Amino acid sequence: MCQLCGSEDRSTVSRRTLFAAAAGLAVTPMMLGTPAGAAPRPDTGADLILHNGHVVTAALHGRTAQAIAVRGGRVVEAGASKQVLRLRGRHTRVVDLKGAAVVPGLIDSHLHQFTSALDRPNVSLLESRSIADVVAAIGARVAASASGAWVQARSGWHESLLAEGRLPARAELDPVSPDNPVFIPRGGHVATVNSRALELAGITRDTPDPVGGVIVRDANGEPTGVLLERARSLVTPKLPAPPSADQQRQLLRDQMAEHNALGITGVTEPGLSPDQIAIYTDLWHGGEMTTRAHLLWRIAALADVDAAVAAFKPRTGDDMLRFDGLKYLSDGGVEGGFLRDPYQLVPGEQTSPDYHGVQLLPPGGRDELTEMYRRAARHGFQVQTHVVGDAAMDFIVDVLTTVHRDTSLQHLRWVLMHLFLPSGPNLAHMRKMGLLASVQDHPVLLGANQVKWWGAERGSRAVPIRDILDAGLIAGGGTDAPVVPPSPLWSLGWMVTRETLRGDVLGPEQAITAREALHLYTLGSAQTQFAEHTLGTLDPGKLADLVVLDANPLTVEPAAIKDLGVRMTVVGGRVVHEA
Repeated sequence: MCQLCGSEDRSTVSRRTLFAAAAGLAVTPMMLGTPAGAAPRPDTGADLILHNGHVVTAALHGRTAQAIAVRGGRVVEAGASKQVLRLRGRHTRVVDLKGAAVVPGLIDSHLHQFTSALDRPNVSLLESRSIADVVAAIGARVAASASGAWVQARSGWHESLLAEGRLPARAELDPVSPDNPVFIPRGGHVATVNSRALELAGITRDTPDPVGGVIVRDANGEPTGVLLERARSLVTPKLPAPPSADQQRQLLRDQMAEHNALGITGVTEPGLSPDQIAIYTDLWHGGEMTTRAHLLWRIAALADVDAAVAAFKPRTGDDMLRFDGLKYLSDGGVEGGFLRDPYQLVPGEQTSPDYHGVQLLPPGGRDELTEMYRRAARHGFQVQTHVVGDAAMDFIVDVLTTVHRDTSLQHLRWVLMHLFLPSGPNLAHMRKMGLLASVQDHPVLLGANQVKWWGAERGSRAVPIRDILDAGLIAGGGTDAPVVPPSPLWSLGWMVTRETLRGDVLGPEQAITAREALHLYTLGSAQTQFAEHTLGTLDPGKLADLVVLDANPLTVEPAAIKDLGVRMTVVGGRVVHEA
């Protein structure tokens, strides 16, 4: 049976397409059908004209225009308003920009859109500014829930924004949740839980730390409720089952609409299960997708690579949805990245003088990982690898160098994701092998913990985008939402200012220009998706993905970029958001 097929309620066309992929057939446009609303009008005039504005047709090279015309989902002309308005027809919608700016569609090269969708019903803590605020928000949800029901928070928040600067402990959560288990993830690598959740998971003072994880304990050896990295997996199997397939589809629709309102036209989904890919496929065939998605299958062992190879060929799909590659996790996040030198001591959170973070390997260690990479390369797959710490970076670059000698990676566009602490030699090796980078604005929320856990020097230079670009690497921009908020304008602003939400400026020497930042979020991200011939600039013939902003992010004061408003978002000529 097809590895990608989900429950029995999948549509017939989805089954046909995925069975074809499993049989080793590339999906063709005939199999995919014509997406809803994609057929051009018989009128020879443009479908949409935006004029009297500042149109950035290509970020890095500075090409600009006053107006742009769209027909049949593609750009047909960009130039002076008078020239472009000649393409007006009987059915053309004409929009006077009144000086507003148009930029190419913003592509997040690392956004967990599906996870964000599943997070939507949970408690938001992003506005909390104290542990009392967190406890109150959790208590309010407990009061509205049945006794014994799980209460979960969204993962997109950070304790550095709290007055106390730390995660709440179970002793602070217990008074408002004596009977309801509570799970509060923070990003994808840390969580804090209450006593009832620890009880259900069987975690006591005698529970050993799992491989690749840490159960944080107090001075008496009792679990505080804080769980790092794979220690979270002691609790997550006890969480409620995910929503039904119908509910997941609706949550994903809603999440795409939210992203459209932020100016997002495309994402790379960094690590999905087959069932999650099937949900995407259903929306794809129904013509219901409003953000383009480049899907990566999550792998942790050689068997996962073999399953992916059996299920689909690289670059299966179309411009709206593509199954393209694999994602591997090599270490943890800021609190678990694999570092050469030990972490700082953090009272109540990190108390080992010899803690170096966690290195995540398949059961067969380096040999199995090497074979995983080698087999993926031989089948032509793109692989994107999560790498945070400098020791993890050394290790992964060394393994990939071994694989590259056997099967060239030069044209496979393999990506190293995050790159918090790369060295100059690491970056040089990446370029030699043809590897790409994806960088995100983690320090916007995680910057305080970078300094607290790693020390000022390592924490400040983390995510050195200036060095990455100066090394000649192709890079895509992004957020890693819901680890940090999904706003591309926040991310663009941080790349230029290096300012966190707390107002700290970390590593100002690693700032890049607004033009470079916009390039990363447009053509750079498109290159990580094999999509630079159709996306990333607003040249005639390319797909009409564009965003209308209050003002030109290339000319406003850098501090103002994060606050620009999104007036309109267009995907393939279709208006998917309008303020």
